Amino acid sequence: MSYVKATVDKLLKGYDIRLRPDFGGAPVDVGMSIDIASIDMVSEVNMDYTITMYFQQSWRDKRLSYTGIPLNLTLDNRVADQLWVPDTYFINDKKSFVHGVTVKNRMIRLHPDGTVLYGLRITTTAACMMDLRRYPLDEQNCTLEIESYGYTTDDIEFYWQGGSNAGSVTGVENIELPQFSIIDYQTLSKKAVFATGSYPRLSLSFKLKRNIGYFILQTYMPSTLITILSWVSFWINYDASAARVALGITTVLTMTTINTHLRETLPKIPYVKAIDIYLMGCFVFVFLALLEYAFVNYIFFGRGPHLQKKVAEKAAKSNNENKSRLESNKVDAHGNILLTNLTSEMGGADMMGALSDPRATMFSYDSASIQYRKPMTSRDLYGRPAIDRPMGHKKSRLRRRASQLKVKIPDLTDVNAIDKWSRVIFPIAFTFFNLVYWLYYVH
Repeated sequence: MSYVKATVDKLLKGYDIRLRPDFGGAPVDVGMSIDIASIDMVSEVNMDYTITMYFQQSWRDKRLSYTGIPLNLTLDNRVADQLWVPDTYFINDKKSFVHGVTVKNRMIRLHPDGTVLYGLRITTTAACMMDLRRYPLDEQNCTLEIESYGYTTDDIEFYWQGGSNAGSVTGVENIELPQFSIIDYQTLSKKAVFATGSYPRLSLSFKLKRNIGYFILQTYMPSTLITILSWVSFWINYDASAARVALGITTVLTMTTINTHLRETLPKIPYVKAIDIYLMGCFVFVFLALLEYAFVNYIFFGRGPHLQKKVAEKAAKSNNENKSRLESNKVDAHGNILLTNLTSEMGGADMMGALSDPRATMFSYDSASIQYRKPMTSRDLYGRPAIDRPMGHKKSRLRRRASQLKVKIPDLTDVNAIDKWSRVIFPIAFTFFNLVYWLYYVH
């Protein structure tokens, strides 16, 4: 024990943490490996993700090599403050911290040849720029960029330990996310060139595929069912205005609520997402179903009665004019009923019958005109006054004219035809819309 203590004191005595290993010589090779503990959250609103990992770095510092002890020395985490460590940072980091329960989660392990293993337990929130045009049928690439902050490639080099994904990054297979599946991950080494020099950089990339099950149950299925529900109004009687209007407005408001809730969970991006197209399509179908009843209501209750009223007013006006004209031509200035008008109303056969019956009327002839002087008060052959016969013919003639002025109003079968066509057109159009949508975005 005393020999180990003496060895550690000897290593730290005169150790200058301000200088990197082999200062002025070849660059220090720093190997890195990551063991992923969890990916806690992937946020579309903030466009970032949170990852907890065990981050290990190893390099060789000849100043820390020792002999006489054939064992690795695992030291207290506070010793790390007395040793040189790489100035590693995460480029796309938003917020990070080293766990400190129950003590600061750091590890320093020394090997006899001077190799240093430095481990940290870190939780970091890293930016992940997402393309949400195909949301929620999208795939995203989220990266973790590791770079040296101050040392250029002349002083330090980074590399992935193990040389492959299996050796340098572990724990990915055990990760389960609520909305995503990790279908692939890759590691990459490169150099980043800035105005201050060339810096080593390591990149870990995750390919995430969104799970559609949640959105099928929470968005797509309710929207589809609400759209189908709006078609129920096509089977409701046309005169049930309260039922059809209430159903149409309810479905429209429900689709609006779904749209509003979805927008609250997504960033305010300028382009249209896949789910926006689907919800907007459902909203259009629901809205058209409401407009369909408005059209039916206008056809049956609006246009028909309006045309009927106009034609009825026109017919009444025409009848009043004809009546006034007949009354003005029927009597002369002396109050005598003109025979010519009477004969035109009675018809040729009635006139001849009246003239041949001496009991019916008495006529006198004037040099100026033929006038009906005195109507007889006796009953005619049919037991009614002679003057009533032309009046009966007048009523029948007006009845025939009224039958010719009937308004052609769309009947019940015409209104039902609109609903019958809607029962076919709406489902076919919506099925075609779904077919095109899913074929395009799934493939």
